[in-house]
Amino acid sequence: MTEKQEIINRILQNTAEVITEDEFKARIESGEQLTHYIGFEISGYVHIGQGILSALVIKDLQALGVKCTIWLADWHTAINHKLDGTKETALKIGKGYFTEAMKACLIAVGADADAVEFRLASEWYAKNHEEYWGTVLSVARHMTVARAQRSISIMGKEAGEDAELATLLYPAMQVTDIFSQSIDIAHASMDQRKAHVVMRDVAEKVAAGKAKPIALHHPLIDSLSGENKMSKSKPDAAIFIHDSEEDILKKIKKAFCEEKNIEKNPILNWTKNILFWNRTNPFVIERKPEHGGTVEFTSYTELEKEYALGNIHPMDLKATVAKEIIALLQPAREHFEKPEIADKKKELDDVLVKRGA
Repeated sequence: MTEKQEIINRILQNTAEVITEDEFKARIESGEQLTHYIGFEISGYVHIGQGILSALVIKDLQALGVKCTIWLADWHTAINHKLDGTKETALKIGKGYFTEAMKACLIAVGADADAVEFRLASEWYAKNHEEYWGTVLSVARHMTVARAQRSISIMGKEAGEDAELATLLYPAMQVTDIFSQSIDIAHASMDQRKAHVVMRDVAEKVAAGKAKPIALHHPLIDSLSGENKMSKSKPDAAIFIHDSEEDILKKIKKAFCEEKNIEKNPILNWTKNILFWNRTNPFVIERKPEHGGTVEFTSYTELEKEYALGNIHPMDLKATVAKEIIALLQPAREHFEKPEIADKKKELDDVLVKRGA
């Protein structure tokens, strides 16, 4: 098996879904220059589910020769009332803290941060304002109000008659973002799936003559509390990429990790989706001789099996995961120790404090 085939297989095995796998393999194998994008609202500190998992995908796509882009969605942030609800603040934090946070994640996983292009939505729209909004209307013409209401779950909102009209435009804007950049691979976590399915459905009508963009979805990372996906609004249940070693240890120690439970276990979820993404060295759990001694695993499946049997204690698993997460995020912590980068985080700190006041 060639290195390219190994990377393709890893992406297909580790992501939650690729629409479609055959298209993805065929277009990568074609040798054409493909473009990728992942878009983010600017909404608080970057956690590992958002930053590290996205960076792992980008690293593999870069190795396949794909040109990768991170989209800073300042308009979308304002529509969704994030930060202080203004586009101006979203723009400042997007070009400042958020860009540096994502660069830190790319550095942490060994991706080429300098090769990733960061695009601010409002600046991109200004290049061809009329064409962009014309495409938004074209996409909207091929969507029903009911479908727009179903699709606003991508914003963390439920459908309802009281939804703001701007909110209902959000999915059409997200789809247009993909078409306006001529993207070949639209990448996001699974909670963005509905917008990408709309994109695929309207592609032949809105972007006739072009290949449908591929939708690539990485899995959502569980909250440390064991409830739903990781959320920035619950800081004790998430690990942010610049958290201190002490905070990481404290949060993981408190995490839900029931003995023998492999179905709902955030520590195992993180181990599988982050620590085993492209693991080349054994996963080592150090224990005292009276507790079974040190044990090594070369595959996640093997680890999960032993945990389900009760042969791995939750505290031993937590200790290893905490140690590895601390090491993984060391480059990110160092990045934010630089005075000029720390100042950008301070800008976000001030916004969040003011919002909470």
